[in-house]
Amino acid sequence: MQRYFGPQGLLAQKVKSFDFRASQLEMAQGVFECLGSEVPLLVEAGTGTGKTWAYLIPAILSGKKVVVSTGTKTLQDQILDHDIPFLKRLLSPNLHAVCLKGRRNYLCRRRFRDFSYQPTLWSKEEARLFKRFQNWAVRTQSGDRAEIDWLPDSFQTWNEVSSGSEDCLGQQCEDYSRCFITRLRLEASRAHLLVVNHHLFFADLALRGKGPGEVLPDYDAVIFDEAHQLEDTIGLYFGLQFSNLKINDLVHGLLKETRKDVKKIEKFQEMNRIVQQLDILGRLLYQHLSPSPGAQGRFLLDLQTVGKSFVSTCRELLHALEQLNALLTPAGESPDSLEPFFKRTHEMALEVRGILEQSDPSLVYWYELTPKAVFIYGTPIDVASVFRERLLSRKSSVVLTSATLSIAGSFDFIKNSLGMPPETRELLLPSPFAYEKQAILYIPSLFPAPYEPGFCADLAEEALKILTKTEGRALFLFTSYRNMRETYQFLKGRLPYPLLVQGQKPKRILLAEFKEKIHSILFATSSFWQGIDVPGEALSCLLIDKLPFEVPDDPLIAARMEHLSSMGKSSFFHYQVPRAVIQLKQGVGRLIRSSCDRGIIAIFDVRLLTKNYGRIFIKSLPPCKLVHSLEEIDRSFLISKGVSEDSVCGGNKDISEPSVC
Repeated sequence: MQRYFGPQGLLAQKVKSFDFRASQLEMAQGVFECLGSEVPLLVEAGTGTGKTWAYLIPAILSGKKVVVSTGTKTLQDQILDHDIPFLKRLLSPNLHAVCLKGRRNYLCRRRFRDFSYQPTLWSKEEARLFKRFQNWAVRTQSGDRAEIDWLPDSFQTWNEVSSGSEDCLGQQCEDYSRCFITRLRLEASRAHLLVVNHHLFFADLALRGKGPGEVLPDYDAVIFDEAHQLEDTIGLYFGLQFSNLKINDLVHGLLKETRKDVKKIEKFQEMNRIVQQLDILGRLLYQHLSPSPGAQGRFLLDLQTVGKSFVSTCRELLHALEQLNALLTPAGESPDSLEPFFKRTHEMALEVRGILEQSDPSLVYWYELTPKAVFIYGTPIDVASVFRERLLSRKSSVVLTSATLSIAGSFDFIKNSLGMPPETRELLLPSPFAYEKQAILYIPSLFPAPYEPGFCADLAEEALKILTKTEGRALFLFTSYRNMRETYQFLKGRLPYPLLVQGQKPKRILLAEFKEKIHSILFATSSFWQGIDVPGEALSCLLIDKLPFEVPDDPLIAARMEHLSSMGKSSFFHYQVPRAVIQLKQGVGRLIRSSCDRGIIAIFDVRLLTKNYGRIFIKSLPPCKLVHSLEEIDRSFLISKGVSEDSVCGGNKDISEPSVC
């Protein structure tokens, strides 16, 4: 790897803005060795290391068929649209890389054609967009929704025309040879490099355990970027999931399909009766679990607690699904278009039976309420055995990387969570950024604890002082919507800067507005802690209300904590603290995105100073200058994110994006 990443290497010769980084070279060497060995690798690479190239280049040079799995579709697109074309020119003109996403990201030609014959459009705006959408649909070569960034997330027609496994006719479809999914899979089988996201990867891994039907072709090695997300993602695909929306989709799809040609379908009246019954049962399912209209939350599914009416409805649902499945059993004269519904009803019946029996002790059964739906889950309590048996025992060349894998310098948490073998190699690589000069960490020592009355009022007052001095230019991260709303109300009208609040507009629009309005302040929770990139002047101050501990009465969290306690471990120190540390590291990572960035991180949680676990958090964060009063903050940090004379800014940016190379 020295000849590529070294001070006199190919990158130094060909990329004008390239700066040699020892940590990038060390990571690339480690990845290359892992791809040629039988020992997995864990790599924490701080922001600015250039980790994307540090794994892509070894993957390309390895000669193996490698899957790169990312945490977001955004990173997928960046790799395929920016990194791969550049590296192809630099290293291998014959490199064939393919980006694969879940089916719902692609247009289905058959469904689009059927919908276009008799479109159901929800508004004038939807109708206006549909005309433009039609022009794209008949011209696109990929069918990938990512091509049409002008299409809003709220465009409901996409659900009617996108591809879905539940009603795919496979080789029986007249559009099979022209199908975007079919062509993509054929391309993938020939590719050297596959770029997927974690959800697609584990959906495929789960299918491989059930027999034929996998999504990805066979591969030699896997590289997981944003690997800190794996535990949560794995749990979604190796248990069971059911919802009233699944019933709605089944009912809607069957009615639509059978009405196309009723005469050809025997027992139509009986089928229609069952479908109508399913529709009613789906509504009842939601009503039984929802204490009040619009209720939200995650709850343990205790069949004794939820009541006999829920159990009775599930039994009726199971009976109706089994009856419908019998009617849909493929026969010589049955229309091909109904075969996917036969498979769906069979799978749904198995899921409902699993919910009723709750016979698998390795799963925790719970449900999530949203204003319009209920989602019922059976989720693995411990995903370590799943990851170990389904992947590590079969593929030895596995790399896991992220900027946030370690806890106070130790990889024990991620290793235990995912069942990594003892011989797993570890690399803990620091960021090349000079955090001591670029960032100040402010933790007020004379401040109420987050659980004390009036915390949000005090939080708002302290934030007001900081935001006045920084002239806005801040991201304010919260651990709950309640804290966010309360603090916003305290600050509303007291600052002469635009206040943007998560939920007021779609995330994409909010971020664009935040970047455009330099002095704005963005109030956000959850999804804004990870994956957003706002380099430059717009983000000069990062405020965090408190340590991001997860709610301990969440059914999945509670089950995992109980599991650790049963093994004699402290669930707080072995689970809650590590997960909160990783989340905090992600949040803090939003501020310094290049060697030219500069700013303040303020965390308003005195427990960092008063509790023994506070040291674990501080030791896990980048080595910023720590202060406990506003008077200690250098005025230059409050005025501008631009770099002062003693800064190290010299173009040492993250070269994972060719645009800055």
